[in-house]
Order: sequence, then C-alpha cells, then structure tokens
Amino acid sequence: MSVESTLPGLDRLISICRQHSLTLKLSPPEGSSPKRGVLVFGEPLDPQLAAVYQRLGAADLGPLTLYGPTTQDEGLIPENEWLRQDDVVQFRSSLVFGCETGFLFYFGTIPKLADAQGLQPVIHIDSYEAPYAMPVASSVDRFFDAYSRYLELMVVDPEYVHHRVSRVDFPWHVRDI
Repeated sequence: MSVESTLPGLDRLISICRQHSLTLKLSPPEGSSPKRGVLVFGEPLDPQLAAVYQRLGAADLGPLTLYGPTTQDEGLIPENEWLRQDDVVQFRSSLVFGCETGFLFYFGTIPKLADAQGLQPVIHIDSYEAPYAMPVASSVDRFFDAYSRYLELMVVDPEYVHHRVSRVDFPWHVRDI
C-alpha cells in the first residue's frame, strides 16, 4: 500500500468528531477529483491531499472546513484564486486546502518544500492584520492527526464545556503535538 493511500490521521480526526459529537459533514468524492501528480497552479498536488479527495469532497470536521476539490464556489481552486488576489506571499507560495470555520485562519501545503515522496509540509496562515504563516505538520495526514489531538483538548476545556467557546487555540496551545 502506498504512503498516501492510508490516512490514519484523517481517520482519527473523523473518529474524534464522532466521539465528541462535533460537526461532521463529509461530502462524497467527486468524479473529477484530482489524482496524484496533477498540477494545481503549476505545482504538483500533495499526494496525501489527492488521496483525501479520492475518499471525500468538501468536509466540516469540527471547526475545520476542508475545501472540496471542485471549481465551484468555496472549492479548492476558487478559494486559492481569491486568496492569491491579495498578493500575500503566504498565499502565493502555498495551496490552501482548508480553514478554521468562521475565521481568517487557513491551512495549506507548501509544494516547493515537498520531500522525496512528494509529501508537502502544512502551514497555518493567520491573515488578520499582518499576515504570517507558521509550520504545523510535516504532511497533510500528520496535520489531521495533530488537529484531532487539539480537538481532544478543546472538548475538555471548561470554557468549551460551559459556553462552547474554547480557550485552547490551534496551533498555539498544542505546539508539543
């Protein structure tokens, strides 16, 4: 089995959302889902992200929105085209595949930093005021795993338990993950 066909981090994230009754909306994969090796904005699509799109389309995984591979509104291509209009280097050098629902926090891969297997690191982009990016995972599936562990901390935060607003922020409060 190839390195990108198994996605234990994604499976864990889905499981944690179910276990804690967090938002979980998974749309079926699209017939035209991008496959490994396809170029997006002139760069190869991360193989794990391609594998995700072979399994599902757009998704809401707790507070994480995963853009679908579609060219429709709120799809991978139009969202990246819209973000790249600002000429912010963090958006131009990455392929944004999701965001934190309701916020201007994005998650993207960095194609130019792909390893020998084509796996690309994931960054968190904060586009409030002065945009900046920080690395959060060495691959898409490791990002899903780290995010699932963040959700486990979030759901036991007393503020979240009582008011559904967490004081635990990703990635700041889970840097050790």
